[in-house]
Amino acid sequence: MTELPQRQKVELTHRLRYWSPWLLIFFLVWIVCYLSIAPAPTELFIKNWPFIFVGFGGAILGNISAVGGGIIFIPAMIFFYHLPPVVALKVAILSQCFGMTSGALGWLQRQKIPWSMFALTLPGLLLGSTISSLVIHPSALLVKVLFGPVSIFLGVLTLRSTFRKKDKVINSFELPRVGKILLVLSSFLGGLITGWIAIGEGEIVSALLMIGFSISSTLSIALGVVLLAINSMYLAMIHQFFLDGLPWEIACFTGLGCVFGARVAPFLGQKMKTRTLKYIFSAVAIGDGIIFIAQYLLAQQH
Repeated sequence: MTELPQRQKVELTHRLRYWSPWLLIFFLVWIVCYLSIAPAPTELFIKNWPFIFVGFGGAILGNISAVGGGIIFIPAMIFFYHLPPVVALKVAILSQCFGMTSGALGWLQRQKIPWSMFALTLPGLLLGSTISSLVIHPSALLVKVLFGPVSIFLGVLTLRSTFRKKDKVINSFELPRVGKILLVLSSFLGGLITGWIAIGEGEIVSALLMIGFSISSTLSIALGVVLLAINSMYLAMIHQFFLDGLPWEIACFTGLGCVFGARVAPFLGQKMKTRTLKYIFSAVAIGDGIIFIAQYLLAQQH
């Protein structure tokens, strides 16, 4: 048997890393749990199976940009499936627990997490999320009013990052004092916004690092994905125990798609140019924002 060339060995290693045997185990566990817990599994599957593809697409966009699948979940749930905005928010948060955690594990395997920056961001994230969930509760009006402008803002930020200069080579993750202060504040702001519309934490932090301090996009997005994974899990616990529970009958399908989409995202990122992926994400984010704003203005006229 002839030996594989070195390049093919590297590509095969990367593919095996993304298509871990744990994915098969997760899928089998999902099937067992679904058949055991769902009251009418066949009827529920026939009704909700399209949500698997919503989760798959949302996880891909979320993990190549650190903004989270909420950029897809919330518009899809509201406009195509006609769910109340707060229910759409809950689905987005719970789905991101699966998708962003799966993506975060991929980044952890690649050892790209700047842990010194992570330590600075975590307290602000938790504080902001707590305030936006338990002090200023998310409402239908709040979700609709905020989602449009924030989505457009994140799309523009992503476009801005595509035109910046080439990543600066760094040997340390240390930031100047002003950078550390801004990182703490941006994490608090991201946690605050994410509690209301399920997006914001990962993209705001990663954009600050990339645009403000020329930190490489790899390190910045890796940190953003990990932060949003933790943020989503924290918010999911708050909603489950303090805010009327979570819509598991929908999120079990979006979550299944999220896990696989999150694993496809790094492989897709290697096959496509980073700039192309950012253009796609920016178009989706800005388009979502315009639709939300237009829909809100039309509703106000009537």
